[in-house]
Amino acid sequence: MEFPDERIIKLRQKEKEKAYTTLETGIYVNRELIEFASEKLFDEQMEILLPTSFINMPQAVAKVKYPSEYRPQIIKTSLDGTANFTFNLFDILIEGSDGLEEVAAHFQLVLKQVNPILKIHNYNEVDCEGQSYRLFSYKSYGLDMQIYNLMCVTQIKDKVLQGSFSCPYEEHELWEEIARQIFLSIRMK
Repeated sequence: MEFPDERIIKLRQKEKEKAYTTLETGIYVNRELIEFASEKLFDEQMEILLPTSFINMPQAVAKVKYPSEYRPQIIKTSLDGTANFTFNLFDILIEGSDGLEEVAAHFQLVLKQVNPILKIHNYNEVDCEGQSYRLFSYKSYGLDMQIYNLMCVTQIKDKVLQGSFSCPYEEHELWEEIARQIFLSIRMK
């Protein structure tokens, strides 16, 4: 049974959250305001808006969470470690959106080779402010949970940037659009 004062508190919180719906204003996730700031990565070759509360994943934790020696070059994580953004910059020469399309298809092929039952969802080709992006999502499985993944492929000068976001699958509706907006904030410097 919900009491009237509890209902009023919930309504006030919803009203408050309506003012925070973009990366510029901040966005509420689980009643917590997430703020974003521009970060330069890869020796300032690129810039991206990332949550200010995310930190570089400690190396000892990264070795456990990403046991392969080919773990991502940059890993930004929430303080509880459940939401992660990872980035790799590859020396792959591509020309235009067709080349970007080929790289995205190759990443999907590799993922399916590692996990044949994997299904790619929501594949998008986005051009925004002179930057082309290829985004796709998929569900993977950890030891004790399902994981939502969103991958982004874009070109940074003469290299390919591969970004990935992951969180527990039960939180994907909270994070999906936020992660997409974050990837679309990537700009070459």
